[in-house]
Parts: sequence; structure tokens; C-alpha cells
Amino acid sequence: MTKGPKSKKNFVKFLFIYLCITFILQLFYLNLSLAKEFKFDIRTYGFNVMDITYNVDEKKNNNIYFNMESVGIVGFFVKVFSKASVEYGSNKNIWNYSYFYEKPSSKKSRTTNVKFSNQKVIERSTTPSLTSDTRIVSYKKTDFEGVVDPVTAVKKLFYLEKQNFNCNNTIKTFDGIRFFNLVMKDDKETLDFDTTFSKFKGKLNKCSITYQPISGHVPGDKDSPDRFRVEVYFGNVGDHFFPVYATTKGKKDVRLKMYLTSID
Repeated sequence: MTKGPKSKKNFVKFLFIYLCITFILQLFYLNLSLAKEFKFDIRTYGFNVMDITYNVDEKKNNNIYFNMESVGIVGFFVKVFSKASVEYGSNKNIWNYSYFYEKPSSKKSRTTNVKFSNQKVIERSTTPSLTSDTRIVSYKKTDFEGVVDPVTAVKKLFYLEKQNFNCNNTIKTFDGIRFFNLVMKDDKETLDFDTTFSKFKGKLNKCSITYQPISGHVPGDKDSPDRFRVEVYFGNVGDHFFPVYATTKGKKDVRLKMYLTSID
């Protein structure tokens, strides 16, 4: 039985926020297939702290990629970059997932690559390599089967039909380090959405996302994503529902909010 690699607290938090953002970005691709680039703001106390650009080129180059960069006062003191992508071959049942994170001020970076075939992990690598930790929950053989990457998980979670709004779903996911379930539930609540930070307005349906670890994590870690909850608000556009707003608590319980700002 293989031991999972040692986790990094800041990396775990950043990754969970990244997952939540990726959910929303990926959904816009599904519903607005003619669009090529989407831009979002992440704000706290009304200040923009991070910019996101999402470029879709799946039909031409079999590729979807995502860039995120800290901006404003946060970007002045702490610069952070992130990029994630999914690349398909001629067979859509085989794909590669990659994730890159860099924090130049501390000279920290990480690259993760995972190859999937028919929802099974067949290759994986992380640079730099993570050392073993006896506290980490061991991987099981069954963990590597019936699983997808975080970007692909979005397609399964958030393609919601207009005729029957139902956001209740659970998807088994692997980010290259941890296996976990992404669980979304309908909160049966609505929000009258109207803000200067987004062009989208109207009544939104509220759902909640939680993270349930399976393996590769340290039980009881106070910085584990399983202690976080993300509230996602779906709007009605065309024949589908999709998120236009999301919020969660970040480090030291600082409230983070994300708004769609433009679609090109």
C-alpha cells in the first residue's frame, strides 16, 4: 500500500480556491461555446485582489487553459501565478491534466501532471517531489479508478438544464496529490443579485460545494479544504443555469467573492 505525498498548507488552500474558480470558468465554456476568453475578479472588502483569464481553444487545439494572477495591493506585496490545463488527444477518453503554481517572493513553485484513460489514473508526477509522511492517508488501488481531474469534474457537476434545476451531485476527483469527492447540494435558497462588480443581474439559485477527502491528506489538518464551504449562485441564461457569483472564507476567515466581469 502506497503512502500519499506530504501536503503543503498554503498549496492546499490555494488549490481549493482554484478548484472553485475553475468550476465556474468551465461552466461558462459549456454554455457559451462561441466565446473564447472569460475574465473574472476575486474581491475582498470590495478590493480586487486577483484577476483570472480563461481561454478556450478545445475545438482547434484540443486544449483548455486557465491563468490566475494576484493584483492590487495583494499583488504588490505577494505575487502569485497559477495555470491549469486539460489537453485531449484524438481519443477523448484519454487526456492529460497539468497544474503549475508559482510564488516568486518565496521562490516556491510546483508542477503537477496526470494522465487519465477511461476515468482511470495511468500516470502521475509532481515536481518537486513530495516527501512521504506517515500521517497521510494511504492511497488504495480503487482510488485510481472511476476518477477525473478537477477541470473535467466541472462538466459533470455544473451542466444544469433550465427545465429541471438540480445541483445535487458528487464527483470523485484527483488533483495529482489527493483523491477527494466534490459534493454539491441545493440549498433551496435564492438571491436577488445586483452589483456594480458584474454585468449579470437577476434572481440566482444558491448551491453549496464541500470537499470530502479520500486519501493523500492528513486527517485533522486545520488548513485542509474539507473545512471550507463554497456558496455558488446559479443564474438562468438561455437553456441552462450556470454560476455568475461565488463566495467562500479564505485565510483568517476573510470573505472572498468572485464575479464574472466580461466575456469576449
